[in-house]
Amino acid sequence: MDRLRELERQVDELRSVQEITDLQSTYVRNLADRDWTAVAEAYTDDAVCDIRMHGVHVGREAIEEMFRSELENVVTTRDGYVLCSPSIRVDGDLAHGEWTWIRLQCEFRTAFGLMRVWGPWSEGRYKCEYARVDGRWKIKSLWFRVIRPDSDEELIAMSEDQVIGGGYASVERR
Repeated sequence: MDRLRELERQVDELRSVQEITDLQSTYVRNLADRDWTAVAEAYTDDAVCDIRMHGVHVGREAIEEMFRSELENVVTTRDGYVLCSPSIRVDGDLAHGEWTWIRLQCEFRTAFGLMRVWGPWSEGRYKCEYARVDGRWKIKSLWFRVIRPDSDEELIAMSEDQVIGGGYASVERR
């Protein structure tokens, strides 16, 4: 019986890792599609979201409002996203995951208009906690920062006229 219980635990852990991978992949795809309602659905009701310079938001409704009010009019380019290198640890109905995010940028707003360039990229990190709620994995907390080639901290230190792509909250708003 001990062996059977251990096999059941292992199967649950493997299924959980796959379900969390699907959740995070769908989340990033919904971000790319600017489907803010679907993005918010990935979170638990009491989730905590800390994305870049947008501050900490608590609760699914506050998180959805942050996406709508702060990102809807800023994130308008047709960039591509790659989510890779997951590291997921499951402990019963809770889990922790870290991901590498790659953004392949193709459009930049400049004073001269829209500039299309193929090739620039950014690398970011997700650190997430997940909870199984009513049998489904959800994001319990999410922390995200861009780390390369210019980290968010380096971008904050730049004056607004130095950031060609724009879309960064001013220091006063943090």
